[in-house]
Amino acid sequence: MNKVVNPTVDNNWSITGAKFEHPLREAAILLVKTGKITLPKSADGRTDNVKALNVADLQKQGLLPEGYIIQNEDTLASVATKFKTTPDRLMMVNKIAKAADFKAGVTIYPPTEYLFPDLKKIDILTLNDFHGNMEGAGSNPGAAKLASYMEYYKNMNATGTVILNAGDAFQGTPMSNLLFGKPVVDMMNVIGFDAMTMGNHEFDWGTEKALETMKAAKFPLIVANIYEKGKPVAWAKPTTMLEKNGLKIGVVGLATIETSEAAHKKYVGNLEFKDSGATAQKYSEELKKQGANIVIALGHIPALSSKDGYTYGELLDTAYVAKGVDAFIGGHSHMNLQGFAGNKPYVEAYYNGRNFGHITLYYDMMKNAVVHSTTEIVEVNKGTLALTANATIAASVEKSMLDLSPVFDVIVGKTNNELLRGKNVESGLGNFVADSMRIKAGTQFCFTNEGGNRADIPAGNITVKTVFNVSPFDNTIQTSKMTGAQIKALLEQSAKSKTGYLQVSGLKVSFDSTKPEGKRVVSVVMADGKAIEDKVSYTVATNDFLAPGGDGFTVFKEVKWVDTYMIMRDAIMEEIKKQGTIDPKVDGRMIDVSKKVGMLLDFLARIAA
Repeated sequence: MNKVVNPTVDNNWSITGAKFEHPLREAAILLVKTGKITLPKSADGRTDNVKALNVADLQKQGLLPEGYIIQNEDTLASVATKFKTTPDRLMMVNKIAKAADFKAGVTIYPPTEYLFPDLKKIDILTLNDFHGNMEGAGSNPGAAKLASYMEYYKNMNATGTVILNAGDAFQGTPMSNLLFGKPVVDMMNVIGFDAMTMGNHEFDWGTEKALETMKAAKFPLIVANIYEKGKPVAWAKPTTMLEKNGLKIGVVGLATIETSEAAHKKYVGNLEFKDSGATAQKYSEELKKQGANIVIALGHIPALSSKDGYTYGELLDTAYVAKGVDAFIGGHSHMNLQGFAGNKPYVEAYYNGRNFGHITLYYDMMKNAVVHSTTEIVEVNKGTLALTANATIAASVEKSMLDLSPVFDVIVGKTNNELLRGKNVESGLGNFVADSMRIKAGTQFCFTNEGGNRADIPAGNITVKTVFNVSPFDNTIQTSKMTGAQIKALLEQSAKSKTGYLQVSGLKVSFDSTKPEGKRVVSVVMADGKAIEDKVSYTVATNDFLAPGGDGFTVFKEVKWVDTYMIMRDAIMEEIKKQGTIDPKVDGRMIDVSKKVGMLLDFLARIAA
C-alpha cells in the first residue's frame, strides 16, 4: 500500500507537560506545499522532502511568526478578532481546554488560515452508519450530543464547512424504525447537512419509503453508481454542487457494490451497482467541467484494516482509481479509519454517531488545486468538550420517546443473565433467535444470520423495545425443503463467510477452520445425534433477507421459498412470553474442532510442564 510522505516537523512543544503537535505544524508544511520554501531531494533524486522542518528555524528566518504573549488587557474574544478567527478555533489550535486557561503570559499562535489568506480552507464533517441512534444509551452519545459537537466544528468555519452523510442513517433502532427515519432527517436538518448518499439499509423498507422520508430533508439524496435497466436510477441525482467559502464543491454519491448482497433482494434484485472508482472518476470530470474547484466522493463504501496496520477495501480502491477526486468519505464497515490514498484524504468514522470524520482541505486559488489536507476522527461519546446538548434535538427525541412509550415499555419477559451476540461463534442469543423462528415456522431446522441480531439483551426485564433493538428489521420467516447435501454446502459457505457464521437450530455442526474452503465441515447431525443424509429432504426456515442469497449464501437460491409473512421479531417476542424467563445456552451447535484440539493440546502441555 502507498503511504504519503509529508515534510516532518519538530514537534517538541508542550502545555502543562503534555506534548502536542506544534500549532504552526500545518503552516510549516504549507510553506512547502505552496512553494514558498523548497526542500532538497535525496542523493539519487528519487525522494522528495528529505529534510525535517524545524519550527524555530523557520521563525528565525521570518517564515513563521513568533507566538503572541497574552497581555493583561487581552480577552479571548479580542485575540480571536486580532487573528480573524473564532474563540473556539483559537482555543482548538492552541490546545486550550477551557476559557479560564486563556490568561496573561500564555503564548498563542494564529490559525493556519490567518497565515495563508490566499488559501481557501474547506472543512468536511462526515457521518456514516448512524443507524437511527437518536437516543443516548451506553456507548452511543445520542443525537443531541452529536449535534452539539458537529455544530461546534461547523461554527469554526461557518462559510466553509461541508456536512455529509455516508448512508445507513435510518434503520436500526425502535424509534427510528417505527417513524421510518423521520427523526434522523429532522436532526440532519437542524445540524445543516448538505447531502446524503444511499446505504444498503436505506433499502430495508423499499426505495419508495426512503424517498418519502427524504421529502422532509433540506438536503439531497445522491447516488451515481446504481443503475436500473442500463440507466442511472431516476429516483436520485448522481451529484450535487455546493458553494462554500467562494468555491464550488461537487459531491458524487456512491453505494457499495456489496449492496446487491447486503440489501433485501426484493428491493435491489433488479438494480446494478457499478464500480465506485470508475463512476467517481467519470463524474469528477463532469463536475470539473461544470466549474467545481473541489470534488468529494461521498460513499457508503467500506474500508478495512489489516493486522499490520494497512488500510484496504473498496474505499481505498476507489481512491486510487478516481484521480480527479479530492477527498473520499466511506462507510458500511463500521471502522475508525483515516489517512491518505494516492495523496488524497479519506475517512470512515465508526458507527451509531459515536464519532464523526473531519477532513480539512486547503485550496490554492493561484494553482487552482488543493495543496494540502488533513484528516481527523472526532470522538463524540468519549469527547471532553464542555458543550451543551442541542436543545431542539433533545426535545424532539424526548417527545418521540414519550409518544412511543405505551408500546415500547410493555414487559414481555425477563432474563437473569445477559444474552450476548457473537460473530463467527455460536451465541446464546443467536441460538434463541434461531429456535424461536424454527418453533414458529414448525420446521426441523432453522438458519439465520447473526448480523441480523443488532443488540445484546441485558439481564432483567425484557420489554418490547428490547426485542426491537435485537431485531429492528421487519424480516419475515420463510420456509422450504433442502436436501442434506444442500445443507452441508450451505454450512460450508457459512464456515468461510466474511459476514459471520450462520446461527442454527435443530442441528449440531462440527467444522475445521484450518481446512481449505469447501472442505471445512466435518459432520452435521440432528439434535438427537443422527447424521443428516445427502439425499433426504428436510424442512427448513430462514429469514427473507437470506432466502434470496443474502450475505452471499447462494445455496439458498437453489430452493423455492414460501413466505410465512410472520415477522421474526414477533416470533422472538412470542417465545419470550411463552417461557417467561429465558436463559439460552451455548450448547455446542457449532464446534470448531481445530480449536477444540488446540485447547486440548495446550491443556496437556500445561499438565506435562
